Amino acid sequence: MAKDNLDEFYKNLDKEYGKSPQDKNIEYVVSLIKQRVKPDGTVDDDIPVPSIRSVAEVIIIIMERPNLTFKQFCEKDRSHKRVIEYLFIRVRNHYDEVEELIKKLLRVSLPGVNPKMILAFLKLWRDINSEYKPSPFLKNILFPERAGEILATLHSLTDDEVGRGAALAMCVAKEEGLISSCKFEDITDEFPSIHQKAYNKELAMFSGKGDTYERHKEPIRISLRTRIGYTKIEDGRIEFTKTSLSLRNLVMPFWRWFMSYFRQR
Repeated sequence: MAKDNLDEFYKNLDKEYGKSPQDKNIEYVVSLIKQRVKPDGTVDDDIPVPSIRSVAEVIIIIMERPNLTFKQFCEKDRSHKRVIEYLFIRVRNHYDEVEELIKKLLRVSLPGVNPKMILAFLKLWRDINSEYKPSPFLKNILFPERAGEILATLHSLTDDEVGRGAALAMCVAKEEGLISSCKFEDITDEFPSIHQKAYNKELAMFSGKGDTYERHKEPIRISLRTRIGYTKIEDGRIEFTKTSLSLRNLVMPFWRWFMSYFRQR
């Protein structure tokens, strides 16, 4: 294989290094779907609701042992297989139901699983299954064709922020003309780690555009313009300077967020 030929390198990745855990997980879920295809071609998604403990165990495995594949731990415990089927097959037509089961873990006390882990998994699960329920926050993005870049940047700016930092980022994004609303009820589904009381308190202060807001908004404004790739012309309109983010640039902010979970626990 020519070492300077990256196209050839990509083609030979699986052969030389084996499939990645992510690829194996996709293949495993596809195999589970095939097992549930009915004669009429539809997928049988009549999957019993797994126990809350089983869901917690699967989340712990996925978050604590990311190198383990779904197949590895599902073959050891059938209850875990049922959880994977429920999370990634039933979701196709029952998104709200499956999401509510995950969120239920935030309201119960189970030793070994904490809210930060649940929220991290919930975001991961939502990203994987976004095609089944687009984020309601998308309706607030004023440039739908740039939704990927705008969402990735806002998530990066609000990571680990529950009040002040999140309110500042959203206020600046609204002032810049990227989003139409920064009210808590309009952002909470997309940014579930933001706390309502803390966010609304800071939002009320920043909405007045006082001295505190003016002193702190500039770094956020620069980050938004640099990461998303736009400038504002004299009449206030936004002019994008990039055609779009590459797949790598869209994935890397999420990957940094995912890895930060393990570094900051």
